[in-house]
Amino acid sequence: MTAAHRSHWEHGALSPRFHLTAREVEILTLVLRGEANKQIAAALGLTEQAIKEHVSDLLDKFEVPNRAALAEAGTRLEFAGERGVDRSWMRELFLGAEPLIVVARGPDIRYEAGNQAFAEAIGKRPFVGRTMRETFPELEGQGVFEATERVFATGIPVIEHEFERRWDRGNGIETRLMDTVIQPLHDDEGRVNGIAAYSLDVTELVGQRQRAELLREELAALLDLVTSGVIVIDHEARIVKINDAARRIVRGQLDRASALDGRAALVLDLRDKLGNAVAPDDLSIARALRGEEIPTRELTFVAGDPPERVRVLNSVRALRDPDGSVRGALLVLIELGAEPA
Repeated sequence: MTAAHRSHWEHGALSPRFHLTAREVEILTLVLRGEANKQIAAALGLTEQAIKEHVSDLLDKFEVPNRAALAEAGTRLEFAGERGVDRSWMRELFLGAEPLIVVARGPDIRYEAGNQAFAEAIGKRPFVGRTMRETFPELEGQGVFEATERVFATGIPVIEHEFERRWDRGNGIETRLMDTVIQPLHDDEGRVNGIAAYSLDVTELVGQRQRAELLREELAALLDLVTSGVIVIDHEARIVKINDAARRIVRGQLDRASALDGRAALVLDLRDKLGNAVAPDDLSIARALRGEEIPTRELTFVAGDPPERVRVLNSVRALRDPDGSVRGALLVLIELGAEPA
């Protein structure tokens, strides 16, 4: 804890009704580091009984029942600047948060506090009062130590997205993918006095995305084997996927879609069996995107070089998200025949 923090706490700047003596600030600082009464007594040159009495006074001032609650309240005071913040704050927004959160102080990055998610993720090994290098020898060579120390030295945060990290989570070294923010902490005079690291394990999320990408690739390959024409449309009628059969059936006309902002509905001049033009609002794609159920119908269009009048059986179905909203449409074309236009 810096001199600025000590002065801030000792003179009651946080609350006119709340005052810590210089000795109490020293002891609270060591409590926050997880040190026992015997260790604190040795560090300050006092008897263990004197430390017990000071800790008892701190429990009274913070109105907490035990040492663990005192450490929580002391950390909350430093984070929030006010002793009277609702006591559920730390447990709900820090201790019980899903991301891994840890706070460290000093250039040696000595851990001061961490939440339950962090403790679980490191196999519940001891960490409070230890440096990062002491706690995680297996991180050597991965750039983690250097990045964290650089944040302390420069005051510039570090953001890492889906970085591969290897450490012991309690069952041996594992490889995980992490999103991490390392944020500098400052004293009242603006000097960096520590870091706070927030990490989220995204291994499963990345795996799900990769599996989805593989499924999309497999679906694309499968669609190209289907003899019917298949066109996948997004919610704005833009072509997402068109298979080889569809390209053949429409005689390459959908290749013009890019010049028309990708809108499949604007490319083909579709007509009904009697030769009447289909109005834009009555197009199967437009109706499917409105969530309507559309019966299969026969349509014609002119395409190709030389031009041909192509007859197709047209089936369209809306594609929906889990909440029922329309996210696109699936168009299936079966060629029935063609004749010179």
